[in-house]
Amino acid sequence: MNSKILICEDEKNIVTLLKAELERAGYAADAAYDGEEAVRLFSERVYDLVLIDLMLPLKNGLEVLRELRKTGETPAIILTARKDTYDKVLLLKSGADDYITKPFDTLELLARIERNIERGRVGQNVSVRDLSINSESFICSVCGRPLSLTKTEFEILFFLCRSADKALPREIIAHRLYGEHVGDSNVVDVNIKNIRKKIAELSADTYIETIRGKGYVVRS
Repeated sequence: MNSKILICEDEKNIVTLLKAELERAGYAADAAYDGEEAVRLFSERVYDLVLIDLMLPLKNGLEVLRELRKTGETPAIILTARKDTYDKVLLLKSGADDYITKPFDTLELLARIERNIERGRVGQNVSVRDLSINSESFICSVCGRPLSLTKTEFEILFFLCRSADKALPREIIAHRLYGEHVGDSNVVDVNIKNIRKKIAELSADTYIETIRGKGYVVRS
C-alpha cells in the first residue's frame, strides 16, 4: 500500500514538480492549492504525511497545521522561504515535525519525507476497544485471540482503525489500496464482509459499521 502524501502549495509549477518526484519515488499524492482546501481534504482522507507551504492563501500554513493537529499526529513538513532561526523554532513549537527552506533540493526533501513517515510508523499500534493491530509485526488480535487476515483484509482494517470515527467511502479505501488504479471498489465490500465474519468468530462486538451514503467506519 503506497504511502499517501498531501501537498499544500499554491504554486502550480512546484506542485507539478513535487507530484512527479513523489510518484517516481513510489508515493501517491493529492494537492491542495489553498489552506481551506487543505483542511477539507485532510478531513475527508487519511494521509501518511503532509507538506505545507507557509504562505498559503485563505488559511496560511500555520493555521492549516493547527487545524491538522486538532485531529491527529500525521507527520507534517513545512515548506518555507524563511531562514531565521526564530521562525524555524516557532514552526517546530507549532507542531511541525520538520521544515525545509525554499529553494529546496528534491533529494533532500525525499529523504526527509521518508524519515518522517518511517518515524511515524515504527512500532505503530492501533487499538479500538478489544481489537489490537500492529502495522510493523502484521499481527492483529480480538479479545486477546489472534485474528487471521489476508494482506488486503489487514490493510483495510488497519486503515479503518487508524481513521477511527471517520466514515471512509469505499472509493477512498480502494484508492488507498491500489493507488491511481482503483479497480472495482466492490472488492472492498467483499473484503469487509470477510473481516466481519472472522471477527464474529472471536467477538460479539461489531467493529465495522456501514454508514449509508458515507461508507464504512470503526467506532472508537
